[in-house]
Amino acid sequence: MPHPLYVAFVWHMHQPYYRDFTTGEYILPWARLHGAKEYIHMAEVLAQYPEVKATFNFVPSLVEQILEYAHNDAVDRALALSRQERWSDDDKAYLLSFFFSVNWDRVIRRYPPYRQLLELRQQARGGHRLLSQDFYRDLVAWFNLVWLDHVALENDPDLRALVEKGRNFTRDDIDLILRKQKDYLACVVPLYSHLRDRGQIELTTSPYYHPILPLLIDSTTAHRASPNLPLPARIFRHIEDAVEQVRRAVEAHKAHFGEAPRGMWPSEGAVCPEMLPILARHGIRWFATDEAILARSLGVEIERDPYGHVNNPHVLYQPYAVAPSPQPLVTIFRDHILSDRIGFVYQSMPGRDAAEDLIHRLHVIRERLDDPDHPYLVSIILDGENCWEGYPDYGDPFLHHLYQRLTEEEDIQTVTVSEYLERFPPRETIQHLATGSWIGGNLETWIGEAEQNRAWEVLGRVRDELVAWQNAISGAGFDVLEAAWRQIYIAEGSDWFWWYYSRNVSGQDHLFDRAFREHLAGVYFAIGRPVPPWLTEPIQGLTERRDGHRPPSGYITPHLAGGDETSLEWTGAGFLEPAASAGAMQRAETGVLRRLYFGYNPTCLYFRVEARAALGPYDVSLFLRVEAGDGEQLAFPALEGEFPPTPFGANWRVDLLPGFGATLKLASERGSWLEVEAAVESAVGERAWEVCVPLSALGLRLGDEVGVAVVLARDGRIVESIPSDTLHTFTLAEVG
Repeated sequence: MPHPLYVAFVWHMHQPYYRDFTTGEYILPWARLHGAKEYIHMAEVLAQYPEVKATFNFVPSLVEQILEYAHNDAVDRALALSRQERWSDDDKAYLLSFFFSVNWDRVIRRYPPYRQLLELRQQARGGHRLLSQDFYRDLVAWFNLVWLDHVALENDPDLRALVEKGRNFTRDDIDLILRKQKDYLACVVPLYSHLRDRGQIELTTSPYYHPILPLLIDSTTAHRASPNLPLPARIFRHIEDAVEQVRRAVEAHKAHFGEAPRGMWPSEGAVCPEMLPILARHGIRWFATDEAILARSLGVEIERDPYGHVNNPHVLYQPYAVAPSPQPLVTIFRDHILSDRIGFVYQSMPGRDAAEDLIHRLHVIRERLDDPDHPYLVSIILDGENCWEGYPDYGDPFLHHLYQRLTEEEDIQTVTVSEYLERFPPRETIQHLATGSWIGGNLETWIGEAEQNRAWEVLGRVRDELVAWQNAISGAGFDVLEAAWRQIYIAEGSDWFWWYYSRNVSGQDHLFDRAFREHLAGVYFAIGRPVPPWLTEPIQGLTERRDGHRPPSGYITPHLAGGDETSLEWTGAGFLEPAASAGAMQRAETGVLRRLYFGYNPTCLYFRVEARAALGPYDVSLFLRVEAGDGEQLAFPALEGEFPPTPFGANWRVDLLPGFGATLKLASERGSWLEVEAAVESAVGERAWEVCVPLSALGLRLGDEVGVAVVLARDGRIVESIPSDTLHTFTLAEVG
């Protein structure tokens, strides 16, 4: 009987370890908020389609945080403020900045009373004293409401009543919302365990605190993919720590879910040959990484046509045994195009159309394989939490239609990874696994720059001092050693090094820098020694970031908020800063424009304008020049001769409107600007403006080039811009 095409969805659930060592407070609330929203909803949607199977990968340190919230053992600033009756000026400034941190277009505007709060915030222009205590109480209620599973807001009578109430919330109302949130967090582990027990899902793990295993084993492994990468002067080489991170993960998984995991998503898909015996020794039977690692391991290219379909599908769509390994060990490789389409592309399409596109692509794979006598596996692996906020109706139309279609399909069958491997052992073997991650097939995101290398050196030095103390002190208590080593393992997590990377700017880098160093300071507190002065010195700032420019490093899909603080979702965007002046005419350091962020994904362009002062007195515009990858202009050219040229030779512009709207305009053949109807999204605060422009509105696709400048004008005269006299051009390169 011919085999269907087997498909394995692997949804990866991860948040950084947010607990601050010094205060015990969580520095950011995302484990709590995603836990009560996407983690619950993903399972509940899948449960409605029992014939559809999937794999969910939970990072143990995330599960630890979810359980602490569920047991009232965790608090973050947003939660603490939500529990207060009244707020200070500092509290109000934080509420006004942070409590609109959700997709404005998809979520806030779904609920008119929340939108009215947003409009009041816009009118106040950051003046937190202008707004009443009732405003802040309603804001606290709405922020926590929309970070609950939206189905619960419709079906839970208590929550539905609060949504219908809409305003004038009481302390009791907010307490009810927070209790519901805690109840949902307490359901996460039991719900996924139930789906596992009925055979619908497989549960897998990652190393406990999400470290990059190759760099723990030997930091010089980074040279395998990047031979010229500068590395720390002090080599970090501690395979025993990699062993412990895996051991703790397996033990925690057994404690939380009742059985040992058979599979693992190594943090960031980062792999190397030295990790294979570690995984095998701890009962891991399969692991997953990216197709870039497969290509380097086999010395072949994964070839794709212009539509992203793989031309040599037999290479990618099968599992491989990996050698050498003391126990049978198998690896699967994610299709990065299909994974990225769910993560970035489909949110801009109608849900049914997006689901049909994915089904169509799976059929194309089966047709190109043209081998019904042998089984093949398509692995679709991506974050399970971050993309849904950008989808219409939180992705429900897409997921429901996709799961229904997969239920009906005879030629496509979903499987858990272990289920497939039990039925169909690998037919091919990789003799030497390449070293790298899912990001570019290398490890450059976590090592190689001054801040990253300094962080590795500081980590290594503290670790060496702990070992020296441990060897010198006989009979050191187990509790003391456990407390000290726990801080080392936390500091080995990938997220600290991620935020030290110059291409990843969160707007909250100082929080991560301080938290990293405080975890290491916790080693000295545990063993009763003073914290050395060199550990109190910030690491952030060592990397030279004053050249005024950073290119995009990955796809982004930020929700638009217009807040003064740059959210983590702008990670991966490039940026421009005002150029330093030279000569007799020096540029004032106090110009209004501070920075222009620019980024994209396969469907949208994103821009964020940051200013040092209020944008209100100015007309603010983005000027764009759009060209195809071959240099062909896609719109009217910059005009010469009898018609006045457009600023910077631009052929498109986006204008900020009063309030928080924006319009897209095209240069006409006579040099005037014609407004174009397009789904441009915009959000503005007192000193920031964020914009999303669909690529389709500009006639763009991946591979094309875009030039951009942001302009402040008064009375029709440009008074300031970034860049100062030209457009900055960047390519919409395919990522993956």
